[in-house]
Amino acid sequence: MSFIQAGMLGALGALTIPIVIHLMFRRQARTVELGTLQFLKIVLRDNSRKRKLKRYVLLALRLAGVALIAFLFARPYLLANEPIDGSRLVVVLVDRSASMGLVGGKRPIDLASAALRTIVNRAGSGTQLEIALFDREVFPFARASDAIKADLEPTSSGTDYSAAMAWARDLCVRSKASKKELHIFTDLQRSGLDRGDSVKVPSDVEVTLLDLGRSFPKNVGVTALSVSPESLRPRDKGVLSCTVRNASPMPVGKVPVKLHLAAPGIDAIDLGQTVDLAGNSSSILEFRLPEIPEGLWRGNVSASTGDDLGVDDRRHVALSVSPATRILLVDGDPGTSSFESETYFLKAALRLAPAGETYAKAPFAPRTINSDELRSGMPDLSRFAVVVLANVGDLSAGHAKAIADFVTRGGGFLVFSGEGVTAEASANLAHAGLGVGKIIGPEKSGDRPFRIDTRQESHPVFRPFADPEFGDMRRPAFSTITKILPDPSARVLATFGGGNPALLEKTVGRGRVLWFTSSCDRAWSDWPRGRMFLPMVHQMVSHAAGLADGGKIRQEMASGGKDAGISDADGLVTVTNLDPYETETARCTPKEFADRFGFRLPEMKAAPARTSVGRVEADDRVRSDEIWPWLALTLAGVLMLECFLANRTAA
Repeated sequence: MSFIQAGMLGALGALTIPIVIHLMFRRQARTVELGTLQFLKIVLRDNSRKRKLKRYVLLALRLAGVALIAFLFARPYLLANEPIDGSRLVVVLVDRSASMGLVGGKRPIDLASAALRTIVNRAGSGTQLEIALFDREVFPFARASDAIKADLEPTSSGTDYSAAMAWARDLCVRSKASKKELHIFTDLQRSGLDRGDSVKVPSDVEVTLLDLGRSFPKNVGVTALSVSPESLRPRDKGVLSCTVRNASPMPVGKVPVKLHLAAPGIDAIDLGQTVDLAGNSSSILEFRLPEIPEGLWRGNVSASTGDDLGVDDRRHVALSVSPATRILLVDGDPGTSSFESETYFLKAALRLAPAGETYAKAPFAPRTINSDELRSGMPDLSRFAVVVLANVGDLSAGHAKAIADFVTRGGGFLVFSGEGVTAEASANLAHAGLGVGKIIGPEKSGDRPFRIDTRQESHPVFRPFADPEFGDMRRPAFSTITKILPDPSARVLATFGGGNPALLEKTVGRGRVLWFTSSCDRAWSDWPRGRMFLPMVHQMVSHAAGLADGGKIRQEMASGGKDAGISDADGLVTVTNLDPYETETARCTPKEFADRFGFRLPEMKAAPARTSVGRVEADDRVRSDEIWPWLALTLAGVLMLECFLANRTAA
């Protein structure tokens, strides 16, 4: 047996009242010897024993009545009456997003842990328990016992109620249990309410919502960072902007905001200022950076006020200060003048300037050598990010191996075709592992030119062109292409009409290999004269250099239990920050939550901050296994018997 309102058992202390009354008003008989009544002594003695027995029975009935009243209000239920296997499903969702770590009292995550233990301990052996933690994602437990053993802590991730409710909905829909319950332990953070798709809870599910949040917590956080210009060159003076948010309704004055940047072997940069924030307001601050030497800089911006949510006080940042990306162009057909060279348009596109001119903000710095110069010796490839071959025919085995070693270490390799790219001329490249398939040879178009027909729009090379406003990939016309039968190890990223590959990709070690099956000059197409040439060349070179999909520095929001910070893996630097929406501590109402997910919530039970760990607020809804109706009937019988016996005893 267990109790829903266990606190009412304290009324059992009232059992002392009937005992005190019984002791105070018991009869104090005085013995008087009357000779005329000597013969009645035996009869009187027997009657006295009966009256004494009736008084004790009356006391017991009164004690039972008081005890029954206490048990009646405590609402007992029988654990033995839990449904049999398969007839009851209990789903529990526990919010572990960053806001569940609010301090200044019992943390919401600790209250949720205590409530979870109560539900698990209360469930009968036949109850199917499904428990999951959630933030932006859902993390189910394989067994209910694992949830009890787990040390629940908030993550650095945001809140997405839709993902959690969808998981719970699917479980309830698939279950054949006759009774289904859903328990949600959360702080009702408003920022997580409207994320994701619309989810509706089935009508046969009984929902219990436990509100663990607090009204108007104090919180100031750094919600955004940006650097201008995006690509910093050595000795540039940039500006780092940050957004500081006061999520509480009360103003906060003189908030200290500090910037810290450091790079190996270089003096750190430390800047600071203060800001006054009105209630529920944000302010954008600018830090003017001094001349920054070349290097990979890591740091953070912090705004510490000692508030209730410390996880959003700091936002991390990484800056790569480097010169323009160096590209080695190998020209297989230099021609008699620079205007006739194979790489003329390619150089102009990469330099963003005509021959003889420069553009300081150009992302690439190309260096061109021709095939004859290559025979005299390969340049030091460690100084370059990408090697580009433009219609290069016979390449020595030594040079092919040098390029292969360069790619294996993480370099990029891009090949543009031409009349010099044949199976025989490219044999050394294939032998070094840089080929993407069997080269059949040049193929001319008929009445209609070749045009790019299909492409993988999700690939980093083509992702910017998914919107037709940024260019139509089908406009460039090609009169000649090199037909290649792809290897299984190669990936076809785009095709011409008829299915011939246009762009192929292959991974070699830590680097990438790209082959474009037409030329980069006007001999085989009008592509270099069109508006799509420059962005396409930039995308292909950037992808080969590892820059097209975020570059060497990747930004991500914390998820999957990963903490905020800066980490290194596979040559990439990943900056992980808290979801900025988690700074917003405003809460939705229980009705808004219920309306959002399509269920009726008869009674919402709030868990105040003063609630002790291990205590769960009572549920006013009637359980099918409660026994209070039987206690009420028993109490009525006891009261009737007490009245009858009390009258007989008095008589």
